[in-house]
Amino acid sequence: MSHARPHAPTARRRLALRTWAALAAGLAGLLVTALLVATADAPRASAARGSATPEQSARTATPSRLSNGCRVSRRGVPSCGALVGAAHGANTEPAGLERPSGRPLGVRRTYYTASQVDSAVRTARRDVRRGRLPWISFKLPRSWEQMAAGDGDAWARGVARRLDKVPGPVWVAFHHEPEGDGDVQAWRKMQQRLAPLVRRTADNVGFTVVLTGWNQLYGDPAYRLGKIWPRGVKVDVAGFDVYNEVGVTKDGRTIREWPQMGKRYFRPFARWAKRHDVAWGIAETGLTHQAAAAYPGWIKATYRSLVRHGGVAFTYFDTHLNAYGSWPLTTKVKRKAFRATLRTSPRLSR
Repeated sequence: MSHARPHAPTARRRLALRTWAALAAGLAGLLVTALLVATADAPRASAARGSATPEQSARTATPSRLSNGCRVSRRGVPSCGALVGAAHGANTEPAGLERPSGRPLGVRRTYYTASQVDSAVRTARRDVRRGRLPWISFKLPRSWEQMAAGDGDAWARGVARRLDKVPGPVWVAFHHEPEGDGDVQAWRKMQQRLAPLVRRTADNVGFTVVLTGWNQLYGDPAYRLGKIWPRGVKVDVAGFDVYNEVGVTKDGRTIREWPQMGKRYFRPFARWAKRHDVAWGIAETGLTHQAAAAYPGWIKATYRSLVRHGGVAFTYFDTHLNAYGSWPLTTKVKRKAFRATLRTSPRLSR
């Protein structure tokens, strides 16, 4: 599925001005300036980006652990344990989904076009304030070929700079689920271009690549991970969109076979991720109303299997939009199962 959804002077310059003023005033002024510089430099951002801006310094609340004690990187990647979350409605505020569990979503998926950066940043800020890890997908302002050639660098850098000011970790993906949308090798080169650009610009942003999962393991060989995974760059999280399609009718045939999520998906994902030094998680999943009625414990059992295999995120697709199955959490059985799983999962701690 494709899910594009419509929805001051720098610190460095201020320090420079202070320094010139101090030179004019003499040694006493220089001593004052030295104190100002020392204060302004703590804490510092990464060496690649120089002195921290006020917004970056404000990120002192960035979580360092999950509530279960597992460490979390500055880019929001857990060393163990998995966050439970959802995509909800049309980027709809999920407070109603959260309230019965008494806790926020661990991770929240949202989707935007290239022109909706303002909306994406506002939502990310709100999510971080409420204890959620934002996982944002963007469509692009140019073709994959143009983006790979650098024509979209200014746009991507602007996105990263805006997200760098969010007071907590954010995950971002560019054109998720590319299978069938164009020359996938151009998509791969686009990811290779954007990954280092985004990660250099924003030290709180985890760069993610989101694929369908089935295509990489069982579909057209052109989509195998070895052929389309970005080369020579760091990706923080590999996301896969894998669903329980029991009851879905495709090409005139109704699917009856239950997916063996651990054996057929999580195990090979985990082995591949370990070899390539990348975290992995489920960026979208869901089950039909029919499947949930037959197996009410599927959500919790699948989440536990993901944790056993080292996944870091489990994200439910709770929306009718672009859905080819009855995924939304609109039945009592499904709502109860999701909320129970969310309630017992770890969350970002402050």
